Amino acid sequence: MQRFTLEQLATLLALVSEGSFEAAAARLHVTPSAVSQRVKAMEQTSGRVLVQRTTPVRLTDAGDVLLRYARQVELLEADTVRQLHEGRSDGRAFPVSLAVNADSLATWFLDSLAGFGETLGVAFDLHREDQEHTTRLLRAGTVMAAVTSTRRPCRVASPSRSVRCAITPSQRPRSSSAGCRTMAA
Repeated sequence: MQRFTLEQLATLLALVSEGSFEAAAARLHVTPSAVSQRVKAMEQTSGRVLVQRTTPVRLTDAGDVLLRYARQVELLEADTVRQLHEGRSDGRAFPVSLAVNADSLATWFLDSLAGFGETLGVAFDLHREDQEHTTRLLRAGTVMAAVTSTRRPCRVASPSRSVRCAITPSQRPRSSSAGCRTMAA
């Protein structure tokens, strides 16, 4: 099976982020036709329809799987670039999406994140959602971590390990110096 190119994965990320072929094309500085051709090539490679051509576009189940992969590749690329250019900054932070309920945002969550963005070179993209629904965003690959009411950690597959990341409000950090840990399976 032929593999997906970084250009194709970046196109899928832009398409989902922008919501339309035209907006994704503008973001990528290519034509809408080029975006369409890249999506079609990914669909031919996977043997499945990935994108419902609606406004805004919607991903199929197969598209959700490929989106999760694209986000993982994006994270790996950013980590590689950061490690290769340690000590040199271009001023761009890598986006990390987190799902958080409103109560946690209002009480403890922001204090827990204080300072991590600069230290890690990331910008947190917070999705406010009811804690009963944050796990859905995590499983779909929309976010990389979630504050959730689900007791069991959600397993999200990555190329080299299985990441368990779920924080219930009862497990919240007691001080702002507490961090989130990733647990290898």
